[in-house]
Order: sequence, then C-alpha cells, then structure tokens
Amino acid sequence: MFTLNKIYAWSLTQYQRVVMLDVDNLFLRAPDELFQCGQFCAAFINPCIFHTGLFVLQPSNETFSIMMHDISIGKENKDGADQGFLVNHFNDLLDQPLFHPPADGSRLTGLFRLPLGYQMDASFFYLKLKWRIPCGPNSVITFPSVPMLKPWYWWSWPTLPLGLLWHEKRVATIGFMVETPILIAESLLYIIIMLLALIIRQKCASSEKSSMARISCFGRGPCAEKSLYRPWSIKLPALAVLTPWLGGIGALLTLGSPIYTNGIMRGVGIGVYTAMTTPFLWWAAKRVSGVVDVKAHWEPLMAWTSLRSEPASEILMKLC
Repeated sequence: MFTLNKIYAWSLTQYQRVVMLDVDNLFLRAPDELFQCGQFCAAFINPCIFHTGLFVLQPSNETFSIMMHDISIGKENKDGADQGFLVNHFNDLLDQPLFHPPADGSRLTGLFRLPLGYQMDASFFYLKLKWRIPCGPNSVITFPSVPMLKPWYWWSWPTLPLGLLWHEKRVATIGFMVETPILIAESLLYIIIMLLALIIRQKCASSEKSSMARISCFGRGPCAEKSLYRPWSIKLPALAVLTPWLGGIGALLTLGSPIYTNGIMRGVGIGVYTAMTTPFLWWAAKRVSGVVDVKAHWEPLMAWTSLRSEPASEILMKLC
C-alpha cells in the first residue's frame, strides 16, 4: 500500500503540473514538454494497460478527495498498488488522443496518451541492442522487470548493460557520496566478523586437538596426532580453485562483448559459453571435494566413541 502515496501528488495544488516518476527511470534528454500535457497523461507499455512509472497530472483537491474516498471504501484494485488503482480510475485513457506538445508552449486540457518514447521498456533494447522506438522522441528508459534486476544492483551491470548508463547518470547528478560512508562501515563490519570467526575457529581447533589427544591416550604420548583432522594443513589444487574465477571472468567478457548484432545472438552466445564451461566447473568441484574428505571430521569422534563402547578392562589392556 505504500505505492499509493503517489495519490498525494494530486494535493500539490501550488503547482500547475506534476510529473510523477519512479526511481528506475533513466532520462536520455530533458522532456520539459511533458509539463504541457493535460489533467492526466501516461504511456502504454502494455497494449491495454498504461504504466505508472511515469505520468503527468494536474493537481486538484477535488480529484484527490475522490481518490481518497475510493481508497477508503475499498474500490476494486487488481494489484493493490498505484498501478491497479490508477488504471481503474482512468479507465478510458486508451480511447484518448496521443500527446503532441503545442509549439507555442501552451498547456493542454483533458486526458492524453503519452508516446512510448517517454516510457521505453529496457527489454526493447535487448532485442536489437539499440533503440527502435519510432513513437515519439526517445526520452526516458524504464526498468519494469523483477526487483532483483533493477539497474542499481551491481550484478545487473554485465547482464543488463543499460544499468551502466544508469550509474553514469547517477554519478553525473547526485553521485554516491551519501552511500559511501555506509558502504565503508558495512565493509569494515564484515571484515571484523570474518577475522573474529577465523580466530574463534583456530582456538576451537586447537582446543579440540589437545582434548582429543588427552582422551585417546590418557597422557601416554601423541597417539591421537595421526587421527586428528587439520583443516589448515590441506593444500587445494590451484587450478581447480582458480577455475570458477576464470569462468566468471569469461562470463563477464561474453556478456559484454561488442560483437553481437542483436539480443538473440547475445543470448545464444551466453548459452554456448555456459554449456562449454559446465564440464570444467564440474571437474573443479570434483577435484576440490576429493581433497577435502568430509569423513575426516568424524574420525576423532568415532575413535573416542569406540573406546567408550568397550569395557574398561579392555581399554586398559589396549593402553598398556
């Protein structure tokens, strides 16, 4: 219900027009002509449902009161958010004319459909790896995808190259100075936690080593030394450990390669690379798992358990 906060934009009656937009919009140019639109204007990404990632409105206390009343009585809302509410409220927008800004700079009245160039779905770009939106000026890119693929996440950069353009615009405008201290503090916290975990692990391993030696031998020499598992003494095969890292670097190069003529060929290239690297990753996993024997963790415990299950007289004879 938090997205219904957009409804409060109609209460900003000190302004003649308001352009409401989501944070994942990326402007390619300054679309100042949007302030010439009418009472409500939005673009149709879906053929029959307009998108509320960007819309123009004329503030009005009367419209705001009607909307608040509809919310209070629980008027039908298909998605429970602003998209479904506004689609139901302006259900005849599809029948309205297309917005063309007047050359004299005057403001229009009524409802209008915005050309698709004001809400270009990022997925259109990946079909041809370039823009082909003939309907209106190519002005605004939107990312109406799953939340985990929004452009501000670092993992979306190589997968969705338009995310790099989003970050370039961010650096050129408000920058990242607000988030930088928080990221540094979080990084230091993670480093401290990892160091503490390493120290605790070493102490626990040393304590377990000495206690198991005393239990198994009763002070009669280092007989338990051979059965103790020492994780710090294992040497992993270098090539097997580096294989996933090399595969990751290759994946980034495959994703960002400029040789693709369109998005389909890019998808085929990614699929071929995945099929080729899978056997190497499987080989690396087998090599590493073969070195690290999980059963070694249980050997000291199993030895002590077998000692405890025998009579005291037999244990004493074995020790002597």
